[in-house]
Amino acid sequence: MDSHRDIAERVIARWKARRIRIDEDPGFMEPVALWTAGSIASGEMRRRYSALQRERSLSRSNPLDVYPCDEGAEVDHRSIAIPNDEPDERGGLGLPAQG
Repeated sequence: MDSHRDIAERVIARWKARRIRIDEDPGFMEPVALWTAGSIASGEMRRRYSALQRERSLSRSNPLDVYPCDEGAEVDHRSIAIPNDEPDERGGLGLPAQG
């Protein structure tokens, strides 16, 4: 398993040279440690890290925790700008006139 450890150290060093400290990311290091110990195969290590990246990406896609409001919530619909179907002078869709 020394070859696995060597590979992991080279990858970590390559990222460190790019000023990215993946060795400080427990989510990355956990599957790497299992792989270098021979507990999991490289495919499983990649699968686990890919799953972690997807999970992190989904949590960042809604950074303000903005979710649809409940039915019946009081919303001032006049404050919501909805594009009209008429092209503006640039050929794009315009916003309705403010009144």
